[in-house]
Amino acid sequence: MKKTLLLAVSALAFAACGGGNNNQTPTPQTPETQTESTESTENQPAPQKNTDGQIVLSGSIDKNVTWKDLGLPVDYVVEGEIRLDGNSLVTVEPDVTIMFSGTDGRLIVGENAGIKMQGTQEKPIILTGPVNNPNAGSWGFLEILSKRSDNTLEYVTLKNGGESDFVLKISGSASVKNCTVDGANQNGIYILKTTAFENNTVKNCKEFPVVYDTWTENTTFGGKNNTYQDNGKNYIKARFSYDEDSKSYTFLKESVPYFCDEGLELGNRTTTTIEAGVKFAFNRGTRFYVGPETIVKAQGTAADPIVFAGAEDKPGYWQGAEIRTEQNDESVFAYCNFENAGSKDFFDDCAFLISTDAGFKFSNCNISRIKSKYGVRVEHAGNFVDNMKCDNITISDASKAKVIVNTGIEGVIEDEATLDGLDKIKMD
Repeated sequence: MKKTLLLAVSALAFAACGGGNNNQTPTPQTPETQTESTESTENQPAPQKNTDGQIVLSGSIDKNVTWKDLGLPVDYVVEGEIRLDGNSLVTVEPDVTIMFSGTDGRLIVGENAGIKMQGTQEKPIILTGPVNNPNAGSWGFLEILSKRSDNTLEYVTLKNGGESDFVLKISGSASVKNCTVDGANQNGIYILKTTAFENNTVKNCKEFPVVYDTWTENTTFGGKNNTYQDNGKNYIKARFSYDEDSKSYTFLKESVPYFCDEGLELGNRTTTTIEAGVKFAFNRGTRFYVGPETIVKAQGTAADPIVFAGAEDKPGYWQGAEIRTEQNDESVFAYCNFENAGSKDFFDDCAFLISTDAGFKFSNCNISRIKSKYGVRVEHAGNFVDNMKCDNITISDASKAKVIVNTGIEGVIEDEATLDGLDKIKMD
C-alpha cells in the first residue's frame, strides 16, 4: 500500500530536487551498508541519500549487497549506469522500486556477477523511469551478461524502459518468471538463453515483445503461459543459425507465432523438436530448410497441428519447404500445415521439395493456399520409395497443385502420384 499512497507526493518531491535532470554528473556510490558479507561494516561509508531519503546509485559494485525495501514510494535512484563487477551478487527485496533518472539509466550484470530480484505477487519489484517522463523509452535497460545459475527475476515489473533496442537483455542466462514488461521504445526482451521463462506478460512494445538470438548452445525457444498483447509486431522474433554440430533445440508452444525474419534453416548434425501447436510466420520470400544430417521432430496432433505459414495470408507469400533430411528413423513431420507458400521461383514452381535421398516420416499434413503450379516436388522417385514413409498428405485450395516426380530417368517426368508411398497423397 505504501507505494500507491505516497507515489504522488514522491513525484513532486523528486521533480523538485532535480531527479529528472538527465544532464547531472553523478558521483560513484555503492550502498555498502546493505551488504550481505560477513565482514564488518562499521568503517564503511554510508550510502548517498537525496532529500527524500532515497539511496542514489551509480558507478560499480564489486561485493555482495542487498537492496532493502526502504518503505518509500521510490527506494533507489540510478544515475546513469550502474554495473555489477567481479563475483558480486545483488539481492533485491520484495516491494523495492528502482527509478532510473534518464534515458542513459541502465543496470548491467557483469560476466561473473549475479542478480536476484525476487518479488511477490503482492509486493513486486519495480524498475521505472523518472516521474516526470511516463513515456516508453524514458530509461535504458537491465542487461544480464553472466550465466550464473542464481540469476533470477521473479515478480519484477519493468515499466517504460528500452530507450534503445530492448528493456531486458539476457545476454547470458537467467530464470524469468511472473514478470511484466510494460512499454518499450522498440523491443521488449532480448533472450540468448533462459533457464525458465514462465507466466510473463510483455505488452505495449512498439516492435516485438521478445527476440531470440543465435543458437550458440542447447536452447529452448519460448516458455509456458506467457501473455503478449498490444505490441506493434505481436510475434516472437527468432534469429536463427546452426554453426555448431550435435546441439538440441526445442520450440515450445506460445500464444503467438515465431516470426522467421530470414527464414528457418536447420542444418548440421542438430536435433530440433517442435511442440504441437507451434506456429511459424515466415517473412516474404524466405524458406524452411532442413539439411541432410538434421533431425526434426515436428509432431503435431489433429487438434493442435504445427503451422508453417506466411506472415501475411497471401498465396505464395513465402517460398516453401526444402526437406533434405536423410534421418528416416528419427525425423518426422506429422499433423503439420504448410500455408501460403509456393512462390514461382522456388524449385521449378513448387511449394514443398523432397530432395534426392531424403527420408522421413511424413503423415497427416496439409499443403494449402499455394501459388505454385505444383504442391510437392520429389527429386528422385526411386529413393523416395525406399526411404520415405508417407501417408495422408493433402494438397488443397489450389486447382493446379499437383505432385511432380522426377523418376530418375532422363526426360521422364511424372506429375501424378502413382508411385508406392505417393498414392495416398490427395489433391483436392
